[in-house]
Amino acid sequence: MISEKVTRKGVAAIMFDLAIIGGLVVDGTGSPAKQKDLGIKDGQIVEIKQTLSSTAVKTIMAAGSMVTPGFIDVHSHCDLVPFMTGSVRESRLRQGITTEIAGQCGLGSAPCSDTMEDWRSYLTPILGMGPQKWNWPDYAAFLQEMNRASKPNNLAFLIGHGAVRAQILGLKNNSPTSKDLANMCALVEEAMSAGALGISYGLAYLPGMFAPQEELVALSSVAADHDGIMMIHIRSHSLQVREAMAEALEVAKRSGVKLQISHMRSYANPRFGITGQELITMVEKARSEGIDVTFDEHPYQAGSTLLSQILPPWAKEGGSPEIIKRLKDPVLRARLNDELRENGPDYPGWDNFVGMVGWPNIMISSAFKKENKWAEGRRAHQLIPEAALNYKLPADKIIDQVANLLISEDCQCSMVMHDLFAEDDITTLYKHPLCQVGSDGIPTGTPHPRLYGTYPKFLGEYVREKKLLTWEEGIKRITGDPAQRLKLKQKGFLKEGYAADLVVFDPQKISVPEDYTKPDQFPQGINYTVLNGQIALAEGKLLNSGAGQLIVSI
Repeated sequence: MISEKVTRKGVAAIMFDLAIIGGLVVDGTGSPAKQKDLGIKDGQIVEIKQTLSSTAVKTIMAAGSMVTPGFIDVHSHCDLVPFMTGSVRESRLRQGITTEIAGQCGLGSAPCSDTMEDWRSYLTPILGMGPQKWNWPDYAAFLQEMNRASKPNNLAFLIGHGAVRAQILGLKNNSPTSKDLANMCALVEEAMSAGALGISYGLAYLPGMFAPQEELVALSSVAADHDGIMMIHIRSHSLQVREAMAEALEVAKRSGVKLQISHMRSYANPRFGITGQELITMVEKARSEGIDVTFDEHPYQAGSTLLSQILPPWAKEGGSPEIIKRLKDPVLRARLNDELRENGPDYPGWDNFVGMVGWPNIMISSAFKKENKWAEGRRAHQLIPEAALNYKLPADKIIDQVANLLISEDCQCSMVMHDLFAEDDITTLYKHPLCQVGSDGIPTGTPHPRLYGTYPKFLGEYVREKKLLTWEEGIKRITGDPAQRLKLKQKGFLKEGYAADLVVFDPQKISVPEDYTKPDQFPQGINYTVLNGQIALAEGKLLNSGAGQLIVSI
C-alpha cells in the first residue's frame, strides 16, 4: 500500500521522496535479515534505520514482506527491448529485475553496418527486430542510441564476439590474418573504451564456432586490459563439453581475463552429457590454479535457442542464405535425415538437440511472418496435419516440414527444447557459492517462460520450497554477488548511498506459472519494484516503464 503526504505551508520540509516501512530487509550481503525502514531521496537510499528520522512524500507499508536489492540478471538477450512494445517490456520489472547484462553469447547487435544484413537476420530469432534501421558502425554509436531510448530497467552491455567477427570476416569459416586480428582487437578496444563491461562469446553459434583459440586469447586480452569480464557460451555442452570447458579456462588463463561461464550445464541425456558435479570439479580446480572463474544458471529443465541450431555445422556456414540453399537440396535433406538422430555423427562442437530430446520435445517458439504464426507453440511433429492421428511419423516427413519452415522464415525461428536438462544438476549447481542466476531470456514469439519468471521461480521453488539456500544466500546470489563480479557501482546492496533499486515481495507467495503455451503469465508475490528511486511496479500495476538507465564501465 502506498500512502502520500501533502506538504502544507508552515509545515517542516519533508526529507524523503519515498519511505519503505516495516519490511524485513535482506541487504544482498548474506547477513541475517533485519526489520528496518528505508528512506529514499533523489534516486538513492539515504537512510536505513529502525525508525526513520523524517517523513516522506510517498510511503510503502512493507510489513510481512521482504525488502531486497533489485535483482540483477547476469545473462539476458533483451538487448533491443527498449525499442519494443507489449508485455516484453514488463517482463523484467514484474519479476523484480532492475538491472540486466545484455549482449550475451557473442550475439550482440553492434557494431553493425548497412552491409551486415545477414548478421541482423541471423540475430532476429534471439533479439527481435529492434529499431527499423541498425546504424551502429561502432559501439559508441550503439550505446548513444541506447542511452536515448526509453528503458524499462537498467541495462549494461558486453561486446559480442560474433558482431566483431562478422564485421571483419563475415559468417564463413575463415581464419583471421594478423591484419584481421588487429582490426578485431581495435573493435573490442573501441567498445571497451565506450563503456562495454566485457566481451561475450558464443562458440556454438555463427560465426564464433569458427574462431580459433588464438583469436579468443587476443580479444580477451583487450578486455582484460580494461579489467573487463569474459562471458562465454562454450563450444559444446554435449559430447565435447570437457574439451569446451578446458578451452574456456585456458583462454582465461592465457589472457588474464575474469571468466564467467554462461549457463554452465550439460544435458540430461547420459549419452550426450556429464553431471553438474563434474563441471564444478573443473571450475574448482581452475580456481585453485589462479583462474578467476564463476558461472551462472537458469532454473528450468527446458532450454531455448535458434531453431537452426538443430542443424549440423556443415549446414550452417555462411548464415541464412547458404542454409536455405542447402535445405532446398534434396540430397542434403536426405543427409539431414540420416544425421538428426541419437546415434548421429559426432561433429566437433555440435550439440545434436534432435538426437538428445527427439522431435516431439522440440517446440517452435517464434516465427516472424504472419503466414507462419500458426507454428508458434507447436511441437515439431505437430507441424504435419496427420500428426494428430499418427504420433510416430517418419523422421524425414518432420525434417521436411521443419526445413520448409526455416526456408519460409529465412531461418528466423527459435525453439524450446523440453526435457533437455536434469533437475539433479540444477540443484547441484545452485548449491555452489560460485553460481549466479541468469534468465537467458529471449524476447521473441512465444518465448521460453524464463523470460517472465526466472527469479520468482528461483526464489519460490529453490529457496522457499526446496530450501537449497537460505533467503539471505538466495538474495545474495541475485543481487550482491553479480554486482561485485561485474563492478556495478552502487548496485546490488541495500546500503546508504546506493541506488534505490529495490524489490518488495511476499516470501510466502512469490511464484510463477511455468506454462510453455502461455509463457507471458506474470509472477505472483512481487508487490513493488522500485527503480532509481521511482516506483515502477505497485501491487500488480505497472506505473513506469521508462525509468531505466544505461550502465557503462567508465
